Amino acid sequence: MSEEKVYLHDVPLEEAWERFRRALAQAGLWRPLEAEEVPLDQALQRVTAEPVWARLSSPHYHAAAMDGYALRAADTAGASDRAPVDLAIGEGALYVDTGDPMPDWADALVPIEEVEPVGATRGGRALERIRLRAAVAPWSHVRAMGEDMVATELVLPAGQILRPVDLGAVAGCGHSRLRVRRRPRVAIIPTGTELVPAGSDPAPGEIIEYNSLVLAAQVEAWGGLATRCPIAPDDFEGIRKAVAQAAADHDLVLVNAGSSAGSEDYTARVVESLGELLVHGVAVRPGHPVILGLVRVQGSGRGAAVVPVIGVPGYPVSAALTGEIFV
Repeated sequence: MSEEKVYLHDVPLEEAWERFRRALAQAGLWRPLEAEEVPLDQALQRVTAEPVWARLSSPHYHAAAMDGYALRAADTAGASDRAPVDLAIGEGALYVDTGDPMPDWADALVPIEEVEPVGATRGGRALERIRLRAAVAPWSHVRAMGEDMVATELVLPAGQILRPVDLGAVAGCGHSRLRVRRRPRVAIIPTGTELVPAGSDPAPGEIIEYNSLVLAAQVEAWGGLATRCPIAPDDFEGIRKAVAQAAADHDLVLVNAGSSAGSEDYTARVVESLGELLVHGVAVRPGHPVILGLVRVQGSGRGAAVVPVIGVPGYPVSAALTGEIFV
């Protein structure tokens, strides 16, 4: 291996990203992942694969917005304190609860607290009339059909990260399932003979491994599916095998530690042996010894595949920052 490939470079961040993006595009990977259909209760934080159009209007009928009496607004014209208007129950007014359909003949609603009962129930006799001391404007306290959404209109665009309120809107306009992008599968391989699992009592020289926990949490928070692989000791062939196996059924592989230029830093050589080393060393501090590359493997059920690999520095702050910048 030439000296140029052994030692780190200080590639500007923008240039590093452009190399990575261009290589991903040439490999056909700089595009959205495939679509899959999921029920709404599993769609939170997923990304819509296509626009969502309203199947139904919401509400799909003229609905009472309050408890009260449905009536014709014109029948209340001129009502005042000095000249109240009485309306007969069943003919000029009909009691409805919030959310009930409005009668076909009614175009307004007066809240129950704004009417005076006339002929109140006595001995089983029903209320006969209501008295109004103010006119009611047409469509007062009525949720008109399509007030929230109208059938056939756009509810959500493609590429929308679904929020709780989005799920409600989609359900309200008649859908129970959505087509969303598949979640990217990300493998995280911690490397280092000195590493021991969290919960261990480390001996002098041993280090508790937790970078993979942080990276996996980042991946999950950003919408991916993280796989934390077993700790790989500092061995070229062992790490190479772990990367090849992970790349076979993941969309991205993160190799944590071993990204510098020390005697036991194998990540750059592993990437180069399996594919193409694009960047080794980026001009960011902390996080300088970042590795960006592509590996070619035989994927499970997908034939030959090209998979991006990021060599993540082992220093915890560098690891988290690399996640923020590149993952």
